[in-house]
Formats: sequence, structure tokens, C-alpha cells
Amino acid sequence: MSRNSSATALSLPGTQGWDFGDYPYALEPLTLPHPGEPWLSDGTAGPQLEAACRELLTATDSGALVTPPATAAELERLFWFRWIVGHHLSFVIWRLVATRLEQLASGHGDRATAAREITAYVRAYSAMMLYTGSSTREIYNGTIRPSMYRMHSTFSGTWAADYAAVRGLFRGRRLPPVPVAEAADLEREIALGHRIHLGVAAKLVADGRSLLQHLVDKPPERQPRVWTSTFDCYFLTLRAPATGHEVLAQLLRRCKAVAMDLAANGLYPRVADYSGPTPDELCTPETLTCESEVADTVLRVAALATGCPPRH
Repeated sequence: MSRNSSATALSLPGTQGWDFGDYPYALEPLTLPHPGEPWLSDGTAGPQLEAACRELLTATDSGALVTPPATAAELERLFWFRWIVGHHLSFVIWRLVATRLEQLASGHGDRATAAREITAYVRAYSAMMLYTGSSTREIYNGTIRPSMYRMHSTFSGTWAADYAAVRGLFRGRRLPPVPVAEAADLEREIALGHRIHLGVAAKLVADGRSLLQHLVDKPPERQPRVWTSTFDCYFLTLRAPATGHEVLAQLLRRCKAVAMDLAANGLYPRVADYSGPTPDELCTPETLTCESEVADTVLRVAALATGCPPRH
């Protein structure tokens, strides 16, 4: 990647049209620090990021950010974009959650505020599972799943380096020290995310629900470093020193692109063929509400992460 393209990928998004990648539904690499390395030491984003988020929300609300919807011939590119970019957003969400968990553990900051932020990020991760899982079964099994197999015959989401810090929370095994008044909401969001994960697996892959449950119940005892490197390589993730400003600028770039995609195509594009029954986990009122709010959830993450007042 050239120096100019690298700088662009770390810059704040504009407020005019599509500027992620070279064309709609193109990709950019994500640069993150190695797990455990600091990136947002003071816990604040700064005025420049907040202003950029305000501009993004204003442009979105005014309808200024539009892009043509994907045609039937472009669906493979659209769903590949969603697969990669949705995972990028998930990785940053995990980092944001891990930061709040560290603050709770150290006793810094207001516990109720931290608990509400963690709950919002857990909700956002559920939305990203729906977004990345919005592919048709045909494209998932014909393009996305084989691409993982070509990287490694046992390629697994458990190899994600940034997930280790939040694994206990998302699996519901270790609730952080949040106030009792906030605990119930957090537990509900964790349970919803688990159901969505099972439902998306069942929708896309034959026996996907049982395969995923097996991985959750019996994770690998040892995870060689090469697995995390393979995972990062597949998901276009670079590991290098990165400031909080750079990470959150990349978050805003992706939030804008996803919001534009959803405005143009909806979560389930009309030109896509979604044959077969919908798994029960994806038919509950809670899941359907989460589906209907994916675009708003993405923009709420942008606001929360940058300290910008949320949309009403």
C-alpha cells in the first residue's frame, strides 16, 4: 500500500458521497495496535473526531449521503464488502468494550456510565453479526466460506486476536462489576447476541448451528500465534502502532460506508434471492427489532465512540 493510500485509510471521512475505497463497496485495510498495546490512553476521542461525527450525522439525516444500490450482478461484491467491513467494525467494538472493562476493573470512571456503554457496544456487535450474515446462502457458500478454507482448512473466528479480552463477556461467563440496576440490560443484550450468532450460522450453513455450538463449548486448548496472523491477513487487518484518533477515524470511515450501503440496499437487498426458511432465532421480536435498527446502531456507535451527542 502506498503512503498516500495509507494516509487516506487513516483519515476522517468526508461529507460528500462515497469515499471508502476506490468505488462503492470497495475495501480498505484496517490498522490496529497489537492486543494489549495502548491506543486510547485518556479515554477521550478529542474535538476533531467529535466534529467529524457531527458532520456525518448531519449529512446522514439530511439525505446527502447517497450511493446507487447494488445490482444483482454486484451482489457478490456487496456481500464481500459487508463480510470484511462488518468484521472490521466488530474488531474496533471489541477494543472499545475491552477499554471499558479495564476501566471498571480499575475503579476509574462512573460504573453506571461504563455499564451502559458496554451494553450499547454489545448491541452493536449483534447488529454487525446480522450485517455480515446478510449474505444469501448461495454467495456465502460459493464465495465467502471457500475463501476462509483457502486460508486454512480449519479457519475459525476463535483466532481473532482482539476477541480474547472480551470472550468471557460475550459468552456470558463473566459479567463485569456493573451496578445491579444495569446488569439486567447487559445480560439481555449478551443473550440476544448469542441467539443471533446461532441463527446466522444456521441460516448460512447446513448444520451451522450445531457446528458453532461445538466451537463455543469446546474451544481449542492452544492457539498458535500464526493463527491470529492468518486471521488478520484474511480480514485485511494490519498490526502497527496506532493512536486513538487513527483507530476512531477508521471507525467513522466504516460507519459512514455501512450507513450509505444500508440506505441504498437495506439489510436484505431486494435483488437478492433469500430462499429457504428463516431460523427461529432470527424471527423473535428482539432480533427483528435489532435488524430494523442496524443503520441507527452503527451511527450510535460512531457517536458513542467519539463523544458526540447521539441522534434522537
